Amino acid sequence: MLDSYLELADAWHVQGDDEKALQWANRSENEGVNPARSAFLKGIILSGLGQREEAVASFEKAKLLDPSLTQSAQLQIAMVMAGSRKLTRARDALRAVVAADPNSEIAGYAKEYEQSFTRILDSYQPLHLTLGLNYLYDDNAISSPSNPGARAQIGNPTGQRDHAFMGNFRLDYTPLLENDYTFSAQYLVQSTKYGDTNTDEENPSTVINSLTVNLGHAFGNSIFSAPISLSHVLLKEKAYQALVSVRPTWSWQAAPQHILQAGASFTRRDMLQDPLVQDEDRDANIGGASAGYIFSYGELGGMAALRYDFSYDDARGVNWKNRGHRYSVSGVIPLTVALKLNLSGEVSTQDYFKTNTVFDVQRDDTTWFGTAGLSWNLNRNLALLAQYSHTKAESNIKVYDYSRNTFSTGIEFSF
Repeated sequence: MLDSYLELADAWHVQGDDEKALQWANRSENEGVNPARSAFLKGIILSGLGQREEAVASFEKAKLLDPSLTQSAQLQIAMVMAGSRKLTRARDALRAVVAADPNSEIAGYAKEYEQSFTRILDSYQPLHLTLGLNYLYDDNAISSPSNPGARAQIGNPTGQRDHAFMGNFRLDYTPLLENDYTFSAQYLVQSTKYGDTNTDEENPSTVINSLTVNLGHAFGNSIFSAPISLSHVLLKEKAYQALVSVRPTWSWQAAPQHILQAGASFTRRDMLQDPLVQDEDRDANIGGASAGYIFSYGELGGMAALRYDFSYDDARGVNWKNRGHRYSVSGVIPLTVALKLNLSGEVSTQDYFKTNTVFDVQRDDTTWFGTAGLSWNLNRNLALLAQYSHTKAESNIKVYDYSRNTFSTGIEFSF
């Protein structure tokens, strides 16, 4: 009768219900039913539940109780270590499998895995450099209002078509940590230099410097991360804006190919030029929250994502205090191994709290934005890019109501 505890644990595990399987495995272990086999099966179940440390302890116990299980237990320990990105320890466990009985069938499997992990460890590069150069055509470089009267009101009766060259330099550092912690850092410089605008007052050229550090910790099928970003923006070759933000995010793999996300954010925005009037001061503390869903598909890296973002912009100037909602959808459609179609679209609304002291109306904005692009990886180091984007801003204050189309094409080098 007691033997059935172990059989039921195995049956529930085969059916994919590891919670119930663990209950019966614990009963089997507590009753002393085939202790070595109970400990081994419990280790497999715990591994499936993402309880890696407990799983390793069960496999170690199985080895002590029955030395004949040493090879099988060592192989399972190696797989658990690999799942925790502890590749060095996984490789050492696999070497122990081979050393125990080099001629066994399980040693053959272990040797193949050990060689794979060795190749990964030997070839892994934590530091990556990316350089990009793009040409941009912009049919409304200074976001000139759609309404002719509003354009005349701001002294720009014709709008501004222009072209630009964009360059970017990105340095990524992602060390291979052998535990449940994650870390990455990125430094990015983006420069956009417009060509036809011939006055410093109107020239929209920008240089953006940003640094992001992302700390995280994995918990079974989920991970908590807290990226911290610092950005500095030059506009018209003058200091324009500085941003500091933190975005703690929780990501949970609810099922294979399905990831749910939830997060919060805080951003400090400092405008580095004095406003014309105090009511237009955009210095602000910005709080936010977000929720998202990511679905991956296919063997070529297909992806679809939905996301909602809420923001509360507590600007110092009353004309910029607002509450925002943004709804976005994006996707990557692999056309071939090397060619991918990238699509995204979003709609955002800003509800301003106070009557605008300049235009004597309470501002209400809705902005539509969409992009479509192609990326063609010629090889692992070189890619060709092309992208079209459209922006339509609708506002009850006409100077903020505009449309804009851009097209860019370029090349990207990765090392």
